[in-house]
Amino acid sequence: MNIALDAMGGDHAPEAIVAGGVEAARVYDVTVSLVGKPEVIEAELKKHDTRGLNLPIVPASQVIEMDDKPAAAVRTKTDSSMVVGCKMVKRNEAQAFVSAGNTGGALAAGILHVGRIKGILRPALIGPFPTLKGACLILDIGANADVRPEHIQQFAIMGSIYARDVIGLERPSVRILSNGEEAGKGNQLVIDSFKLLEQTPSINFQGNIESKEIPTGLADVVVTDGFTGNIFVKTAETTATLMSRVITEEIKKSPFAMLGALMARNSLRRVRERMDDSHYGGAVLLGLSGVVVVAHGRSNAFAIRHAIRVARQSVEQNILGKIQKGISEVEIENAEAAASAQPAA
Repeated sequence: MNIALDAMGGDHAPEAIVAGGVEAARVYDVTVSLVGKPEVIEAELKKHDTRGLNLPIVPASQVIEMDDKPAAAVRTKTDSSMVVGCKMVKRNEAQAFVSAGNTGGALAAGILHVGRIKGILRPALIGPFPTLKGACLILDIGANADVRPEHIQQFAIMGSIYARDVIGLERPSVRILSNGEEAGKGNQLVIDSFKLLEQTPSINFQGNIESKEIPTGLADVVVTDGFTGNIFVKTAETTATLMSRVITEEIKKSPFAMLGALMARNSLRRVRERMDDSHYGGAVLLGLSGVVVVAHGRSNAFAIRHAIRVARQSVEQNILGKIQKGISEVEIENAEAAASAQPAA
């Protein structure tokens, strides 16, 4: 399996990206094609033991920077690492593409150069969120600011398939993010989407969920529009960081508290591990005709390694074929329901 890795994208590129690619090639026995400026990548590879590893360098002279306007950059920087990587997937030269660079750029490059699965109206970013029961999957977390109920329905189908076949949940529960748990709560999008999800037999729809309930593990899959999902995830991440800093500051104010922290260091380490999202790898852009994984911009080598693992699992589980099948079945169901609703001639 060949996975194209954007060696130039991310806050810690190229050092952390190349290091993560080397780790992934060794641990997962995959070919990791490092896409970017050859001289930069070669300099980083010299820092690692790469004997026996498949780490070809694919030249790309340009980089889509974090402050670039995504759509414009994808069209003008045709030799950027993102565009070259996505074209590799389109041509089946690579089975997946992974990037920690400009999220909007990765989305635009994926949609423009990889393309959508037949029947998919809008691709959606799906990402894990830590809960008391492990993690739930949230989509969309940033690909689509404005959506319609039929988009939400497809998000739920894709999220259920991903949760079942990649995460391994037998019958994942699906809920829609709202400002109240009762049916009928929410804006018009939520209310209309609720009705449509109720009529989708291929998913285990359990109704509304409030944001405060997500960390408890009440749902396996949470669907929402990309605007709301992105705000929720970023607010939660920042809150977790704030709490960690406040706790550290307060502990340092007291020698007794520092002694207690020293005695509880193993427990505190386990807390950090449970809250650390780096082992989740990244968000998958579901709905494309190829696997594209968008890692967090702050990703270190460990996170990049796991982003490649996520890409590998998605390919191995044939997530694209299963989404195509699931969407086709719903299209047939919707057509039959529309036909039965027509008055007899």
